[in-house]
Amino acid sequence: MEEDFRTERQLYLMRKISLNLTEQLELNLKDRNISGIQVYFLVYILRHHPEGTYLTELCREIGVSKSTLSVLIKKLRIEGYLCFQENPEDIRKKKVLPTEKLNAEKEQFLQKALQAEKEICGALDRREWEQLCMLEQKLLAQLARTEHKEMRTDRRYLSREKSFTTAETV
Repeated sequence: MEEDFRTERQLYLMRKISLNLTEQLELNLKDRNISGIQVYFLVYILRHHPEGTYLTELCREIGVSKSTLSVLIKKLRIEGYLCFQENPEDIRKKKVLPTEKLNAEKEQFLQKALQAEKEICGALDRREWEQLCMLEQKLLAQLARTEHKEMRTDRRYLSREKSFTTAETV
């Protein structure tokens, strides 16, 4: 019985960390007309896909649906930070590219993100950080196995992106 309460407490703490992390991103990275989450997404693009990447690949990497990602990207396109390039061989494939505006503000966004990351993660030393990363990967793998089991019976369980698409974020 005591172990059940410890598990519940750990799950509660993980959720609380997630919510606080989102709040910190908003406070530290919010920039003009775009949210902190949107800025951090731009930083992700700049760090991992400076030459652009396909929408499908981004969905797989960050773990959200195409529709959720499209809503996120729509605002960033309106603000002039991202654009789409259609594949001439398959118009359904859209490559997401940083614009000149984003590249011009690249260093500012990267610096703000680095500062926020140091502030947020500064409580852990390198060994603790590596251990946390390993444990997170282990939990994500378990969640993926569980998700696949549930998907066979009811596709409504695929709602992990709902918290990502709150009105304030998008």
